[in-house]
Amino acid sequence: MNVSEDELEQRLRALFADERLGVQPGASAEEAIVAGARRRRRRRHVVLSASGVTMAAVLVVGGFAVVKIRSSDSSTVMAATSPELSTQPPAPATSGPPSAVSAGPTSHPQQPPPSGPPPGHAENPPHTTGGRGATTTPSKPQTSKVTTGPLLTASGIGALKLGMTEAQLTAQGMTVSNKKSADSCTYFDVKGGGLPTSVNAAVSQSNGVVAVTPAAAAHTPEGIGAGSSKEDVITSYPAATEGSDGLVAPAGQVSNYHFTLTQAGEVAGVYLYSVYQDC
Repeated sequence: MNVSEDELEQRLRALFADERLGVQPGASAEEAIVAGARRRRRRRHVVLSASGVTMAAVLVVGGFAVVKIRSSDSSTVMAATSPELSTQPPAPATSGPPSAVSAGPTSHPQQPPPSGPPPGHAENPPHTTGGRGATTTPSKPQTSKVTTGPLLTASGIGALKLGMTEAQLTAQGMTVSNKKSADSCTYFDVKGGGLPTSVNAAVSQSNGVVAVTPAAAAHTPEGIGAGSSKEDVITSYPAATEGSDGLVAPAGQVSNYHFTLTQAGEVAGVYLYSVYQDC
């Protein structure tokens, strides 16, 4: 049977309009729809939160990498510009929370300067004179030498020697005068016979001449005489000791020099005494 298109359309319309084909919603359909909408909304929030956390993690990791690169660059620049820091080993990279990185780059501790003098530099270098490597050691203070007047040696003056008797003096052509005796000694003036100046001598009966006192200001072979300072005497004769009227210094094995001093501490006279003096 042939059915026209219009008739077919009318039948379909009538079929779809039949109430028996409609589906009536249940009593709880509205609550189910609302609950489903809420579930979809929560899923959307969860997805958005997870996406935000993932993005934050990506940003933190990227920032950590940037800070680390900048810290390495700054350490490299500091090592290149400071020879002192260049000797320090680079600080090891430490892993930790982002807050530790954001505190700023760590500072490199500086080594304290070395104590004492720099290498090759002596703290108290010796005094050098002359050519390279020549050194000088401190010498004794130079004394002012006295060379004027007669020379008084450890054995006597001129031809007059310690231990000579009065007969030996006259046998040498010396003239004896102004004799004075006291106890076992004789005191007199002696001149001539090879003497550079007149001398007052003390002659012991057992030891001969035991004391010589020149009339003129004499000096010793070491250059100590009238005008020399007390320090000059001690420098020339380190073994000198204080005496009753000045300083006493060893002259030889059997004699001593006696230096009388002025109130200013200068030598006024030089005399020779035997260690066997008994006058």
